[in-house]
Amino acid sequence: MSDSNPCVVSVDDMKKIATDLNEFVVCFDRIFSRLAFSDASPDILVNYMLDRDVRLRLAEARSVVWDSLREKISEEEADDLSESGYEYSD
Repeated sequence: MSDSNPCVVSVDDMKKIATDLNEFVVCFDRIFSRLAFSDASPDILVNYMLDRDVRLRLAEARSVVWDSLREKISEEEADDLSESGYEYSD
């Protein structure tokens, strides 16, 4: 990654995002290990995500990142980035 055009994010926002991401990575690893190596119910994943407001916390982190990024890139580039990610569908 290059830092030739840095984005500005407050230290408080970065601390919150880093803490949340660390929790998610560690918890997802533990949950998926339990699912893979025991007879744990998939409900443990759903319960964790609901109990810990994972969807909301990820949305907040995304908002901080996108707000900072949009100050540095064009709207067209932002749209291209948004559309380039994986989207789940049934």
